[in-house]
Amino acid sequence: MEMKGKMPGRRRMIHTSVEPMVSFAEMLRMLDEEILEIIKLPPGWFPLVYDRKDQASLSPSEQERFLCAYDTLVGSGTLGHFVKIHGETHFQHGSERFLPWHRVYLILLEQALKAVHPDVSIPYWDWTNASEQSFPAWLTSVKPTVPMPSPMTPITVTRFPGTSTDLTTIVGNVPNVMAQSTFSSFTGSLEGVHGMVHVWVGGTMSMIPTAPADPIFWMHHCNIDRLWWQWQQGNAGLNPHLPGPPATSTSPVMDPWSYTEPDTRSITDLGYAYA
Repeated sequence: MEMKGKMPGRRRMIHTSVEPMVSFAEMLRMLDEEILEIIKLPPGWFPLVYDRKDQASLSPSEQERFLCAYDTLVGSGTLGHFVKIHGETHFQHGSERFLPWHRVYLILLEQALKAVHPDVSIPYWDWTNASEQSFPAWLTSVKPTVPMPSPMTPITVTRFPGTSTDLTTIVGNVPNVMAQSTFSSFTGSLEGVHGMVHVWVGGTMSMIPTAPADPIFWMHHCNIDRLWWQWQQGNAGLNPHLPGPPATSTSPVMDPWSYTEPDTRSITDLGYAYA
């Protein structure tokens, strides 16, 4: 990984290769210390550690800014690139790579969102909360058509969520998941719950190659990541066992990026927290 730019007191942008600057937000992140002594940035831009919030707690303005950033990534083709990656085989499902791989996936999408609005982060859909055991109302009409890299065809988001009763049944598995005392049993059972929520949402979310086109995908996975973080608090040192070479189900390298599994163990080191 390469840490670029001079940003005192702020989390630096993390890239895996040299990329051209494509947004003004990225230019601001690269400002020299001397310039930052002359001009001030608005509060909340590029903090050292930023919060991921519960989607139910977002103000209407925060909802609009998230959707604006998301729509911008749809229109630029950036989101389609992320969707394509999820449809490829990176052994990100059915192995101990599931949680660390998706932690990297989330933060890279979040960096892309912040290139549009620096105060935007991915909210989590806390379906463990009884008040959130239905599809978020502010997202019901958000069904973008996502352009995909050639020769793939665009994906138009569809969904048909199940009943709140069914979601409550799914969520009833979480206490047992959180009680697991090994990483292997924890990640396997949490991935099972994760898959049931995908099926509950239905439509685009039910298929691995298309699921990330739906904005609820990112909020769902953000909640999965939050549950892993909570489990980590009481199970320090219990990490994935990934001793293998690249491009295998046991690889510590989270391909197609250069992050390794140890890079993903601390969300604070990655620059975010859960509010």
